[in-house]
Amino acid sequence: MIHTSLVTVLLPTYHDWAGVKACLGGLDRQQLPAECLELLVVNNAPDDAPPSDWCLPGNARLLMEANPGSYAARNCGIAHARGDVLAFLDADCLPEPGWLEAALACMETHGADLVAGDIQLTYQSSKLTPAECYEKAFAFRQAQNVERGVAVTANLVVRREAFDAVGVFNERMMSGGDFEWTRRAAAAGFKLVYCPNAVVRHPARNTLSSLAQKARRVSAGSMALHGEKGAFQGGGRVLGNLGHDLRELLGRRDMTWRERGWALGVLIYLKGVKLRQRLAMRFGYRQAGELPR
Repeated sequence: MIHTSLVTVLLPTYHDWAGVKACLGGLDRQQLPAECLELLVVNNAPDDAPPSDWCLPGNARLLMEANPGSYAARNCGIAHARGDVLAFLDADCLPEPGWLEAALACMETHGADLVAGDIQLTYQSSKLTPAECYEKAFAFRQAQNVERGVAVTANLVVRREAFDAVGVFNERMMSGGDFEWTRRAAAAGFKLVYCPNAVVRHPARNTLSSLAQKARRVSAGSMALHGEKGAFQGGGRVLGNLGHDLRELLGRRDMTWRERGWALGVLIYLKGVKLRQRLAMRFGYRQAGELPR
């Protein structure tokens, strides 16, 4: 395991105290001694106080961040973190026992500065909704992300010096800030690796409305990430990987034909949502500050 005196785990949350409670329970089952682990919960909805019966572990602190967006919340956590390694989770993630130890071991073995762990989905029942079929096929493809030099913050462990060198997240971005930052860090020479043994579980979105909301947010974030100004600039990026997604979907032997059919239908629907959002953003029908979280 990597030699470190303190690891800070950062949990941004927005109206999800139940998720935070479950995540903290998973962190309590890690193998690191409590004195080597600092837990920072950053509340991004300061008007939403924790439940009255809610109490933090002794090694945890609750921070407030009024500026909207998960990256503003993460930056708040970074500013208060005392660890020389920073670990990022989503508030609704449930880390497996040994998650953090596996990530730290991977960091030492590979001489890595950034470790992106595996994200496995959980479902409400064995018969998946159309939205869950889509998530099963396409959500959180962390191994493929790392091949492209990026990673998501639902499961990311980073040496503190990477932030010291390249700065913090771009908190003006409501989505895609993790891709932007990890790409920036990799370009600066910090090594990013994928660790399949560092596992967290994440609930799949189970409604089309929640997927559409995310698609609109991601589309706006992609426009900001790539500096797109034209009405149709970036449209090719939305549609260009459709063939790759289709080939990948047809090759999924862990999905039934029903699941693959629903995933394809939802995929096409969400491509339309993203294109419509780009047009709306370009022509001012929706301002960036009004985008849903």
